[in-house]
Amino acid sequence: MSEEFEQQQLGQKGTFESARAQGKTTDKANNLIDTYGQSGTKTNSNVKSAGRSSGTIPKMDWRARIRPKKGGEDIAYGMSKKDGGDPGNSILKPLKERGGIVFPYTPNIFLQASVEYNEATFHGTNYPFYTYINSRPPVLPVQGQWTANTTEEAQYLLAVFHFLRTVTKGFYGDSSVQNNRFGTPPPVLIFEYLGEYGFNKVPVIIRSYNMQLPDGIDYIPVTYNGKTTYMPTETDIMIEMAPQYTYKKLRKTFDLGAFSSGKDYTKGFI
Repeated sequence: MSEEFEQQQLGQKGTFESARAQGKTTDKANNLIDTYGQSGTKTNSNVKSAGRSSGTIPKMDWRARIRPKKGGEDIAYGMSKKDGGDPGNSILKPLKERGGIVFPYTPNIFLQASVEYNEATFHGTNYPFYTYINSRPPVLPVQGQWTANTTEEAQYLLAVFHFLRTVTKGFYGDSSVQNNRFGTPPPVLIFEYLGEYGFNKVPVIIRSYNMQLPDGIDYIPVTYNGKTTYMPTETDIMIEMAPQYTYKKLRKTFDLGAFSSGKDYTKGFI
């Protein structure tokens, strides 16, 4: 491309498109742009159709997010009157307004999947033989930094803390019997991160969480219902999740061929 255009010109929006429309570009330059895009990176047609060939990327929210499934928001956010919630004054209201737990900074995620094989050995052989048993998807330990420099951020951090305490508990006691929810386990949530081909609506359960309450930092007061709670201005939160699919979904919708090609990117399999 350097033979046809200066790098500075390529960085100018619309320069090449205008020149091509006026017939001022050569076939060689056109082929190079079609192959590599104006960013100079070779890519396939799917990526180019998303905006890479024109040097633009569509706007999207690719932050790490944990949220309830559609239809279960009111129960998860303590807004269901049937379950004793308060629709207008729930402590988890800031989470519903922002669409769940949204990590404000890029988190650390440690992925480790495994494949189970049965090892068979025979007398006198030098090597064992393995037969496939099953595959296990990776658990999802997500660790990220949180800060609360304003009252609004502190209210949101308090909501995150309380939400984690809530969604790791099942329905129990006389009230759950009266509401016909006795024995209902903690909810299956949705985890999203990185975009369409990253973690796209992955159904997860929260197996554990860890929130640091460090010393040596300031704490900011949060008032809810006339009561004051102090939240740290800086903390780390670790949430360990595991994919949770239903038997029916695995049997009816999982297709390894479609998964391999990327066609099933919306079905939550990882």
